[in-house]
Amino acid sequence: MTSTKRENHQDRLKKIKYRAHHRGTQEMDIILGGFVDGVIADYSPEQLDDLESLMGETDADLYNWIIGKEPLDKAPHPDLLKQIAKYQHSRVSDE
Repeated sequence: MTSTKRENHQDRLKKIKYRAHHRGTQEMDIILGGFVDGVIADYSPEQLDDLESLMGETDADLYNWIIGKEPLDKAPHPDLLKQIAKYQHSRVSDE
C-alpha cells in the first residue's frame, strides 16, 4: 500500500470511527462506536463499504434491528447487523 493510499485509508477509518461515536442517540453511540472500535482495524475495504452504507440508516432502525425488535429479513446488510448484535451481546454479558 502506498503512502497516499495508507493515509487515505487511515482518514477513512477515522471518519467511520467518528461517525460511529457521534450518531445522535447515546445508545447507538455506545453500540456502534464500541463495535467499530473492536473490528475496524481488521475490515477490508468492501466490509468498510458495507459498514458505511449501514451507518446511513436511522438510529431507530439500527437499534430495532440490533436488539431484535424488527426482523432482519428486510434490513440492509443483515449479516453485519447480526455481527453487531452478537458483539454487543458479548460486551453486555462480560459486564
